Amino acid sequence: MQNKKLLISSSLIVIFLLFLAVFSYKQNVAHKVVSQDENILTRDYSFTKGKNQKNVSIVEFIDPECESCAVFNEYLKDVYKNFSDEIQITYKYIPNHKNSKFAIKILEASREQNLYNEVLDSMLKYLPVWATHNKEKPELLWDILKDIPNIDLEKIKVDMQNSKIDDIINQDLNDAKKLKVRGTPTIFINGKILDRLSSNALNDAVENEIYK
Repeated sequence: MQNKKLLISSSLIVIFLLFLAVFSYKQNVAHKVVSQDENILTRDYSFTKGKNQKNVSIVEFIDPECESCAVFNEYLKDVYKNFSDEIQITYKYIPNHKNSKFAIKILEASREQNLYNEVLDSMLKYLPVWATHNKEKPELLWDILKDIPNIDLEKIKVDMQNSKIDDIINQDLNDAKKLKVRGTPTIFINGKILDRLSSNALNDAVENEIYK
């Protein structure tokens, strides 16, 4: 109950931060060169979902401790719900916050149990509970995630120690540097950067690629 109250009370702060992030994002990408390097955008190790029947690739540089990522995740879920057959979504990491790497390691370890989507959604939904700035309590993630059906948290605690996860994070950071991407979320759709962080901009860009 306490977690739910904190989530509700923090929602206005998250929305305000999203507006700030949208402005910053527009300034950041205004002169950015569109990348055509598919090897950088879609590494073999990256988590992907979607049947991609229309060859529409959506790549998100994400930080699971990022408030704007939490809001944008809802937009991306709607797009996936409507176009999961036509598109493919790929996640890459930029750990910009205090506990980002800790969260990413849990997230990557959840892949061993095929629970990546569920863990990511829970992390972002309850972000105000465990990652409020200057009051971070990443240990609360264990309580938050225990409600996911069939999850084995003890196995995750073991699997998250795999050094390969550090390699993934470092490679994604190198890729982000090459692409001159610093903030999250940053979205590429078929190699073209999304110039506005909004639900309408995302839907329009995806539909343009599907129906062109």
